[in-house]
Amino acid sequence: MNILSFDEYFNNNKHKFVKIDITESEQQKIKEIINIVVPAKATEYHHKIDGNQEYKRFSTGYYGEMAVEKLTGLNFIRYSDKHSNLYNNPDIDNLKIGVKCVEYGKFPIIFKNNYNHEIICVKTDDSTVYVCGLATKTVLNEYQSDSLILSPLLRARGTKTGFYGFDHLIPFKNLDELKKILKEV
Repeated sequence: MNILSFDEYFNNNKHKFVKIDITESEQQKIKEIINIVVPAKATEYHHKIDGNQEYKRFSTGYYGEMAVEKLTGLNFIRYSDKHSNLYNNPDIDNLKIGVKCVEYGKFPIIFKNNYNHEIICVKTDDSTVYVCGLATKTVLNEYQSDSLILSPLLRARGTKTGFYGFDHLIPFKNLDELKKILKEV
């Protein structure tokens, strides 16, 4: 298996991605919820084991969700500090799809066994997120490698892996296109 660099995957496909601008007020809203959610999650077992970079990880996730909300017009962000077990379902539950966002230069971290599709996003800075497209569960399960996980603690857990199938994402520009794709896959 020959895995390209993140830059090669991103730049080879960037023309298909949708750039979403995140306003200063949206950035502030994300910061406010992070300051509530992260301390509450710190009490959960798996966050204690892999607790490094919690603020950054949650922030990146909320940026991706904010971008997908803006693109689709849906409202699904969970502004809650409730236990993670209560949210062990896809981010956009009514469509049965999740949202995975990663900082530019890093590969998205996904479960090794995927039962739902995921929308893949890349945050380039605090004001820009690219919605890259929909990864079907088949694509998620095929284009993955543990070598893409940077954290030794996360790698040791053995439940997650890195996704590199940017070439196989299905682009969409609005909710109607996303729903059409979901009917076809």
